[in-house]
Amino acid sequence: MNLADRLKSDPFLKRLSELLGEEEVYVVGGYPRDLFLGKRSPDIDIVVLEDIKKFIEPIKKLGPVEFRLSEFMTAKFAFPDGRILDVVRARRERYPRPAVLPEVEPAESIEEDLWRRDFSINAMAISLRKSNFGELIDPASGLEDLRRGTIRVLKEGSFRDDPTRAYRAIRYSLRFDFSYDPLTEREFDLARKYAGLLTFPRIENELRRGSTEERRAEFFHEVEARGLFPWEHRKASIEELRRLDKLLGERKEGDWVLFFALYLPESAGAREFVQNLPLERSEKKVLMDFLELREEKIETDPGEFHLKQGKRAEEALLVLAACRPGLRDFLLDYLRRKRNASPRIRPAELMEMGFSGREIGEILKKIEVLRLRGEIHTEEEERAFIRSLLNRESGS
Repeated sequence: MNLADRLKSDPFLKRLSELLGEEEVYVVGGYPRDLFLGKRSPDIDIVVLEDIKKFIEPIKKLGPVEFRLSEFMTAKFAFPDGRILDVVRARRERYPRPAVLPEVEPAESIEEDLWRRDFSINAMAISLRKSNFGELIDPASGLEDLRRGTIRVLKEGSFRDDPTRAYRAIRYSLRFDFSYDPLTEREFDLARKYAGLLTFPRIENELRRGSTEERRAEFFHEVEARGLFPWEHRKASIEELRRLDKLLGERKEGDWVLFFALYLPESAGAREFVQNLPLERSEKKVLMDFLELREEKIETDPGEFHLKQGKRAEEALLVLAACRPGLRDFLLDYLRRKRNASPRIRPAELMEMGFSGREIGEILKKIEVLRLRGEIHTEEEERAFIRSLLNRESGS
């Protein structure tokens, strides 16, 4: 099958083909898949059969570009229009043990490179060689699986070699509304068995990607149902996950930690579990703040709640709102009020009035509480409150 006509709508690839001439260069992975699904893929993965350094200068002729060559011999080109071009050398892989990164060496053909991939729908390539531009290379019948709406692994033991493929299978299944073929369905048993051998950052990476998906609530729910949280955890309901999705709105990779919070253990060891996770300090803070909130009796007076809240992460409140719907309206109202709760009067003015540093801190906190309760709305009302304090002091 030749796809040259379909590629006419993408002059970028046609120009790339002209620059590279008769070199064996292929666009692989998500681009061919999305082309058949009628979707535009902003990122393009290119596979070459020779040293990638040979292709750097020709590709730079495509226009202004930011270029980076990694230690793993992957070249990344970022173009002003947002398009990302990744260039790698064709390779074959061998997994010495389950769930470890593979040993790699150069492959001798594009077919050999395609057979190492995760699913048939991602194991297609389109030639950019000038003489056969647009020719489809599909050794694993990925196009047929696309037409049938099927996620299919390329070999038995695929999820044993790399359990992260199970998380990706779930992501693709939900994104495209595809089903799993019988072999892939059986592979989930291997993923459940070997997921515990994965390092946490590799699992985190898959959860990050899942948190940007349109059906991310269903993604996290299926990950748990498939046994792919290989540690003690709480079970989150699909309703909680959907509530959190709705509360967060725009989908970002960083949201993964908020969905993850819903699965934190309910045992006494939850804090130690969080402390031992290899996460950024800000991510650990969100999780620890949520654990504290989960155990507290929540005061529904916004002022009292604010005094207890201190410097806790606001994101932790959204997670609490998702798993305690009875508190949702109060927590959202608190967050809305908090945006306008900062005192308008400046500390320097209070100092000029004769208040000490400690007194100024207490006054500003009281004004915040009164604003949250709706008892103060304007700067003039703040000044009236401060005058009442001065009158009280002068009268005592």
